[in-house]
Amino acid sequence: MSSEAKVHGPQLPEQLYPTLNGLVSPEDQAQEAEWIERFGIERIGDLCNDFLHNGIEGVDLTEQIKDRQYVLAYIPAESPYADIARSVEAPTFAKFFKRSLTQHDREYGGKYDPTSVFATVIDVSTPLPTPAGVLRICDYDPEVGFKDVNDLLVDDPENPWIDEIKSNYFEEGETYTEVEAWKRLGKRAAGHELSQPDGYDIATHASGPNYRGAHGDLNGVSMLFFHACLRYARANDKKNLFAIFDIPPFKNLQQYGEPFEVYKDLEPHPYGGPYDTIPAYCELDGVIERMAKFDQGVADLFEKGTGLEVNALLPNEYLPELYSDEVIARHK
Repeated sequence: MSSEAKVHGPQLPEQLYPTLNGLVSPEDQAQEAEWIERFGIERIGDLCNDFLHNGIEGVDLTEQIKDRQYVLAYIPAESPYADIARSVEAPTFAKFFKRSLTQHDREYGGKYDPTSVFATVIDVSTPLPTPAGVLRICDYDPEVGFKDVNDLLVDDPENPWIDEIKSNYFEEGETYTEVEAWKRLGKRAAGHELSQPDGYDIATHASGPNYRGAHGDLNGVSMLFFHACLRYARANDKKNLFAIFDIPPFKNLQQYGEPFEVYKDLEPHPYGGPYDTIPAYCELDGVIERMAKFDQGVADLFEKGTGLEVNALLPNEYLPELYSDEVIARHK
């Protein structure tokens, strides 16, 4: 792509899909216009600059970036800097799932923002700092649950897995409950119920327009995501990860020692969009050992970020008291 064609900074939502072409109901027009304004290129670039200087108390990230292209940071969804991450997540989901920005916020924002942290990759090599990608990590709230687990278990004809769960895990005429279904899914797949309070939900994963490879590719931004997720989970004493993956990225991730497992007797189905997807889980105890058997370098990359630090400033460098290898080792 020529330099003239390449757009630095996040693309405005109207560049990604026809905002006013039947996707926004009349009552949502004002809210939609507000999102578009909030996600403007200059505003997000300025917000990134402010975050790099002031977003982490006591740390000016610009003093540590050196000649690296990326900064990896954890930004709470209720932070004043959260629009950095949302400016990638919301337009990406709006485009691929053919919904408005307002609809996306309605599904994720009010319900899941209080428990969400965005693992955010910022490109600092562009004229204005640019959010390159984001991974939404949700903690467990018993009043809300996990987005992906809720969607997997809900007794709704739009749930593509509900018939398989009922036919494979319940006897004919037996009453279906989400609580019992979750117990049975875990017992058949892992030998025991999978603890949601001891886990995180990887609820969304989105890359900006200039940072996407072929569908499913694990590029530098994706590698940073998965390292960020593992490190954040270890730092907070979590044991499990839950997700619903598109099949291509799932297969690409699985080639590195099969870090995730799928639930027994569930098949891939489209889920909210055009691609086949599969629910999966990861029990963190033993996952690095499995990766190490495949390739020690791969295990070190995902667990410690070894090699990623060449082109990215990582949290273990600028917040060693929370994310250094020594601190993480004490959590194991």
